[in-house]
Amino acid sequence: MRKYTLPAIIVALLLTGTTALTPGFEPKRASSALLAPHEYEVIDTYARRTPEAHAKSLTSLSEYLTAPARSDLAKARSIYAWIVAHVRYDEGVYTGGRYTSEVQYASRILQSRRAVCSGFALLYKHLLTQAGVENTTVKGYARYADSQAGVPTGGIDHEWNAVKLDGDWYLVDITWASTTAPKGKGNDFYFLTDPQAFVSQHFPTDSRWQLLSRAVSKSDFDRFPRYYDAYFNLGFTPYFPKQGLLRANGGVTLNLTNEGNVEFWCAAGTRGGSSHTQVKHTVVRSGDGYQLSLNLPRRGMQTLYIFAKEKASKSDRYKQYSAIASFTVM
Repeated sequence: MRKYTLPAIIVALLLTGTTALTPGFEPKRASSALLAPHEYEVIDTYARRTPEAHAKSLTSLSEYLTAPARSDLAKARSIYAWIVAHVRYDEGVYTGGRYTSEVQYASRILQSRRAVCSGFALLYKHLLTQAGVENTTVKGYARYADSQAGVPTGGIDHEWNAVKLDGDWYLVDITWASTTAPKGKGNDFYFLTDPQAFVSQHFPTDSRWQLLSRAVSKSDFDRFPRYYDAYFNLGFTPYFPKQGLLRANGGVTLNLTNEGNVEFWCAAGTRGGSSHTQVKHTVVRSGDGYQLSLNLPRRGMQTLYIFAKEKASKSDRYKQYSAIASFTVM
């Protein structure tokens, strides 16, 4: 058996657990992610360095990637790491054609190393299935553009995965993990994402796959702002503002919650446009609450962009802001 060279703490967490498949039709959400992203480094390195000789078929690749693993988490991580390192997003591969089976489609993606969301999701699904990990693909709606803030997103346009690890279900969007990170690396926000954060950007056609005790309705989802992963990574509460369509009336007020010390930068531009200009704002903090007040005169439909960063020390004052959310203002 091949071996990962793992620190003791990771061994204790990764090399335990069950691989037994227990059919269940009511998804049970996990309470939290199992490991911090940096603790996956050894598994990721092993996966990225997979010899091409082992990547000729779904079976041989799955066997190689999961051979050292003794938990479903280790298997899920190793397969995820290989895909984000070796498959790139390419809209040009979408033809609308049909395949005789999902396995055939996944095999085609393995050979071409190019895919859209359905290809990423099906390749992940069938590599996991080969490894004995219970999982499924999930179809639904995604909010991926600032112009979609506060308005319906359109038709069903995205596909991702749900993975069962040690009796609990987790959400993975391997497409967005690949496309929102530097080439060859994954954005781990989309690996075992907190369901409350995930639903800010994803709405499944089957509400059970929200993995929430109280499901969000499609009409509520349609009203959400557009959120970025940085909103959650910076420590803003998963119980985010739900109204993405705002009326200016000479100004806009937003209330956000974050236990940390953060500072903001704001901008606005024509909805659907490619440029924006800075908007002056004031911030009033009370405990964990931040109230942003912005002067935003009426100019037709606009997109309001909110950026944030951890409050910088003098030695780190040039740290860049990250986009955390956008709103449509009318």
